[in-house]
Amino acid sequence: PYPDQVRVDPWDHRESKGVCWARHRTQLLWQGEEYTLMIDSHMRFVEGWDEKMISELAECASPKPIMTCHPAAYT
Repeated sequence: PYPDQVRVDPWDHRESKGVCWARHRTQLLWQGEEYTLMIDSHMRFVEGWDEKMISELAECASPKPIMTCHPAAYT
């Protein structure tokens, strides 16, 4: 519903040079937004996840905080 908020860098999977290459390509799409989110396809979200993350970031003393995790496995 918000196509102006989404940017895509389409590649055929056979042309991929690996996960780090793909994440780098994704980072090149940044256009100065205050927040960015990089996730993998196997992530799950709870309701209000965005407000919770922004609230946690506000508690960080760093001017450029990074939140990271290793997601739990599921089937």
